[in-house]
Amino acid sequence: MEKLGELQKEIEIVRKELDVVAAEDVGADKCYQASVRLDRLIEDYMRYTKEKYHLENCGYTT
Repeated sequence: MEKLGELQKEIEIVRKELDVVAAEDVGADKCYQASVRLDRLIEDYMRYTKEKYHLENCGYTT
């Protein structure tokens, strides 16, 4: 459960960074980099929750 909380916090941080970068109009490259970071974190979050759900349904607990 700790990993899930860490991912949620990091997603929120990067999402806010992306909002700032986009609002400041600092350039497409910085927006792209922040967007890629956010995408990777969301992928990790989805993979983690899917694995956790699978383990719980198989009778294992984390």
